[in-house]
Amino acid sequence: MGIFDFFKKIFEEEKAEEIKEKVAYSEIENWIEKKGEEIEFKEKEILILLKNKISLFVNELGEKIKVLGDFDVEAKKVEDKFKSIVNESRRNYIESAKNLIKKINNLEEESLEKFSINLNKILTDFNKSTYIAYEKTTILIGKETADIKESVNSSLKYLINVFNENRNLIDSSKTIHFIKQKLKQIGEVNKTLAEIDREITFSNKKIADKRKTNKKILEEIEKIKKSPDYLKYLEEQEKIKFIEEDLEKNILDLKQLIDFKTLANFFHVSEKQMNIVKSYKEDFQTNLKKDGGVSILNLLNESKLNNEIIVEKINEIKFKEEEIEKNKKDIKKDETQKLYSETMKLLLEITSLKNEIEKEEKRKEKLKKSIEEIPEVIKENIGKVGGEVVGE
Repeated sequence: MGIFDFFKKIFEEEKAEEIKEKVAYSEIENWIEKKGEEIEFKEKEILILLKNKISLFVNELGEKIKVLGDFDVEAKKVEDKFKSIVNESRRNYIESAKNLIKKINNLEEESLEKFSINLNKILTDFNKSTYIAYEKTTILIGKETADIKESVNSSLKYLINVFNENRNLIDSSKTIHFIKQKLKQIGEVNKTLAEIDREITFSNKKIADKRKTNKKILEEIEKIKKSPDYLKYLEEQEKIKFIEEDLEKNILDLKQLIDFKTLANFFHVSEKQMNIVKSYKEDFQTNLKKDGGVSILNLLNESKLNNEIIVEKINEIKFKEEEIEKNKKDIKKDETQKLYSETMKLLLEITSLKNEIEKEEKRKEKLKKSIEEIPEVIKENIGKVGGEVVGE
């Protein structure tokens, strides 16, 4: 059987296999792996034959290079300048031919397609790069030089025929590779989806634990609120609040007792005293608290605008301030405040976890969407390599 008869037989076998093989959806990966092995085996068979053919070509080319190198240019009855041109061109052509052999011998056979494409490029590049050297060499050495070129062209033609005869096999190999990539993509996405689900489950458990803890804290707060100590604390707080409200009223009454207009007229020539008057007039409560009313009292005394009512009101304010401070010192610490801080922290953590879950859910949907059309693409491409997917 000749080499092209062999390729024709393979091609006819491929045509005969057009009856679709039923493939269960769950068995796609195994079926593709098996199909890929079958195609790879056929490719290797063709590659072996190709390599054998190339080996013969290389040996033949080596012999023709020797013949070209041994040709006696000096025997030609032509001018020396022509002999010199031909000898130089012959050396270049022989060197290129030897490099061609090296490149072919070093050629890797990754796949039938890549091997054919790379070999085709090597042979084509040789013809292009040696065009001038070839033309000059054939001035005196026609047949021997032409034999090398003919050998290269014959190999090119042979290679193209092999490639064309096995186009279907090469396309099937590419399709198998494409399907494997898509299956890998689905596998990686499903792995990521499983990881996301585990994270979401873990986050939901953390939320449940935090809610349980929060419930216990709230129950503890309610228990404290019903205790006699807490009720007493509320009474003391209410008492302080009442004194503070009364204090604010006293401060307002004191401000109304002071004649700021007369004070301003009295001290209008003194910048320092005028600043005190203005500051008290604009924010009476803050300045009174700052120095206990000493500065405004001094101004009232100096201007003769002070009176017993004002002094009494200031003393009353001081007394209430002292009473507030004493009550605040005596009052017990609110035990619920720390618990409220803890429950607030838990609620913030729960909200953060919920946000994270929501973000992961959106990520899940995006990932699912990224592969939702892949099963149909795989089915379509399986049809190109003799299969038909059935079931889901």
